[in-house]
Amino acid sequence: MKKEKALELWQDKLAGEISGSDEKALETFLKANPELASEWGDLEQTWMLFDEIDRPEPSTQMDARFDGMLAAYQSAKKQHSAPFLDSIVSWLTKSWQVALASMVLGLFIGWWMLPSQNQVQNISQLSSEIQDMKKLMMLTLIEQPKAQERIRAVNMASELPSADEKVIEALITTLNKDDNLNVRLASLEALLLYGKRPEVRAALVEALKVQDSAIMLVAIADALVTIQEKSSVEAMEQLRDTVEDGLVKDKLNESIKSLSSI
Repeated sequence: MKKEKALELWQDKLAGEISGSDEKALETFLKANPELASEWGDLEQTWMLFDEIDRPEPSTQMDARFDGMLAAYQSAKKQHSAPFLDSIVSWLTKSWQVALASMVLGLFIGWWMLPSQNQVQNISQLSSEIQDMKKLMMLTLIEQPKAQERIRAVNMASELPSADEKVIEALITTLNKDDNLNVRLASLEALLLYGKRPEVRAALVEALKVQDSAIMLVAIADALVTIQEKSSVEAMEQLRDTVEDGLVKDKLNESIKSLSSI
């Protein structure tokens, strides 16, 4: 099977219009081309997320951020875009979620149509662009009103190979300001993956001063011991002298002792 045919079948599969025999043929092709299978799998996962997102009216700030990214994408890919793709993108931009999905698909189609002398380099570039889309997806989901969507955003941040300043800032803000305890706990767990970064370590120390939940305070104390942040001892001592919850006091004493012995 040629790659062009495989692409058509893959698109049919996404649309739910693939026959059983064609699906088996596609599976055989992807088994023989694991790099393509991996990239297409990432695209399919990202695409499925769009179908599951609620569609509230986007804020002015969200519109501006997305419009800027869309304009940059279209400008960068303009010389490679097919005419029919431009009309599709124009039609799909009626809502930001669908437009973002069109960007993901457009990235893939644009990559597929580009003449290439080095397929590995192209795959690497596509992978980077997919990660950028996942970051944008994460930053979009974390603004959703439903807690389950915000938790999904935090989980997406945990799956990123790296987190830029905006992702870290979003996780820290969620840790300190989200009104849902489970979302805050998920944010703390995600931040631990980047515990070697100075801004994360400092943010966890500062979080001791703004959290009012005993569960969060205990979890943050455990996190600071896990990353061995000795500078947090002073903040823990101050909190211990003012907090009334006995469980929190015991945990702080335990954490202070553990960090002081390092």
